[in-house]
Amino acid sequence: MADGMSSLLVLMLQGVGLSTLALSQLVHWRKVMAGEPFPGPRALRWTALLALTLGLLLSQVALGVAMGMVFWLLALVPCGMVVTLLLCWRGSWLRGLGRLFKA
Repeated sequence: MADGMSSLLVLMLQGVGLSTLALSQLVHWRKVMAGEPFPGPRALRWTALLALTLGLLLSQVALGVAMGMVFWLLALVPCGMVVTLLLCWRGSWLRGLGRLFKA
């Protein structure tokens, strides 16, 4: 049970990290936030780095260094696909995350 919860938390952290990394690009910010001023990429990219690093550390603590690294790397693909699909079809679902970084 604990492994499943930690794996789910790693996936959530990767989703947040990749979403903020996508929102740090002006094109995606304008599409998702629809008229809100762009706060600049610095805070968004630092948040993405923090979330992805926390996900890596959590996966290594929960699964061990080797399996944690493998799980983290393999989980990047589905999380990236989810962020890509959200940006294409449901960009408004990322608006709540973008509101945390309003200028």
